[in-house]
Amino acid sequence: METVLATWNPRQAQWIKEGLLKLPIPMRALFENKVDEVDESGNTFEENAILKANAVQITSERIIVAEDSGLCVNVLDGNPGVRTARWAPGTDDDRSVKLLEELKHVTNLALRAARFKSVVAIRFPDGSSSYTYGELEGRISFSPRGRLASGYSRIFELPSGLTIAENGLPTVKVNDHHLQALAMATERIREWNISHESRGDSLD
Repeated sequence: METVLATWNPRQAQWIKEGLLKLPIPMRALFENKVDEVDESGNTFEENAILKANAVQITSERIIVAEDSGLCVNVLDGNPGVRTARWAPGTDDDRSVKLLEELKHVTNLALRAARFKSVVAIRFPDGSSSYTYGELEGRISFSPRGRLASGYSRIFELPSGLTIAENGLPTVKVNDHHLQALAMATERIREWNISHESRGDSLD
């Protein structure tokens, strides 16, 4: 049995592997094979995650894991959402500046509530699928702050009052939305394994 990570991004593959480290099975990512990248055309994180997972041919010896995530701002009706990485041309810093511009009329910090959301889609060898979720709550600051990270991390303020870029990523990992969803995915895969042990199609 193996786990295939339905991502074409080496950086994303690395932290997905980190989040699934407790699984006793080998993992590999799609960029290690010749599989065409999919168009993330879904309207929700769930739709995009399963689009990626469906790019991999399912077999009796393969569990497929895919993830989609983004930043959702309440006052912007959940935007940038699934378009977080495509919110504006340029770099992540350019996109964060665009977001600040969109929020310049919102002067009450309490109304700038936002959350990072992660959705993991899992496809099992028996054809069933499951989703797990993670969220990191916060708000959008009035200006970029911090040098320990870039892009949205410089404008996403945690309940402590510091941005992610002021805290540093190791500190934020305690409540990281990606790792939350992946921890739940690990348990979901283990549960599937236990339920299938008697049928001889477990992870072992």
